[in-house]
Amino acid sequence: MRRVIAAGFGVAIIIIAAVLLWPAPARGLVLYAALDYAPAIGKAFTKKTGIPVRVIRLSTGALLARITAEGHHPDWDIGWFDGATAAVSLDTAGLLAHGLRPPVPLTATGRSMLPPDGAYIPTGFTLAGVFVMNNASTLKPPKTWNDLTAPLYHGVVGMNDPAISGPTYPALAGMLKQAGGWPQGKGFVAALKANGLQVFAKNDATLAALRNGTIKLAIVQSSAAVNVARNIDHHLTVIYPRPAYVLPNVIVLPKGLHGRALREAKAFIAFVESPAGQAIRKREGEGDSYYWPVTALPAPRHALPPLTTLDLATLDAARWGAREKTVLAWFAHAIDGAGS
Repeated sequence: MRRVIAAGFGVAIIIIAAVLLWPAPARGLVLYAALDYAPAIGKAFTKKTGIPVRVIRLSTGALLARITAEGHHPDWDIGWFDGATAAVSLDTAGLLAHGLRPPVPLTATGRSMLPPDGAYIPTGFTLAGVFVMNNASTLKPPKTWNDLTAPLYHGVVGMNDPAISGPTYPALAGMLKQAGGWPQGKGFVAALKANGLQVFAKNDATLAALRNGTIKLAIVQSSAAVNVARNIDHHLTVIYPRPAYVLPNVIVLPKGLHGRALREAKAFIAFVESPAGQAIRKREGEGDSYYWPVTALPAPRHALPPLTTLDLATLDAARWGAREKTVLAWFAHAIDGAGS
């Protein structure tokens, strides 16, 4: 009997030791993403590293709302979306980790997007607002933002609602900046309204209004504009205004992320910025694949014009991020609503 007990005890010890010594499975990452190539990147990263990635795809507005609602009890490990100003808003609320550093050297444009506290890392950029028109339109194409207040554009211009479309707030901020900043720039946006500016929910609705003739000029994010002109409706053309405002797509991490989760998240960022990761982003993405890298390699998709041909301008993300709620409240009342 003693031998049986001893043997059983020995087996138990072996089982316990095997459990304790067995390599722990990868914890994995939860990625909240508003970019259409994120699932393909997650799958490729898992294949390369063995680290599972659960991708939750959300629109930019819904993603930011979800992160805000979860507050200091985040269910996410990585956030990936368009808009450094949106990242600043999350950081101001105390929800983001600090001290992030690019895993690879960035271009001068990329370095100009880095925040002092390391609250986010740019992974590329589009343009916050470009003009889209029908090739057959007899309307004279505008060159600058100020052109849009001319009488010939009365009632024919449409844009997204910045309270719904996350990437549209930087476009609005750019309009305000070029007109003197805040609050001086309110006069320009008010002049657009007086000239018949129409406001739609998101890119799809604004571009649909352009295609069905409700408007003759759409103001949308460059990636959406290029995608629709290249792949959906060849009768459309993209016009790059002077200036064109840079819209970074950024990665953020939640405050308090540490240990293995932090190491895995940084490995994911390195993969995103690598040539292999960016090749997947260009190949697997739809509209979001039309971005300019912030690294020397690879080159952007051929449909995008060389940056040297554009009049680029940047926004002070900290300044415009801090005043986002105020600006959106004013826009909702004075431009999109019944107020004046």
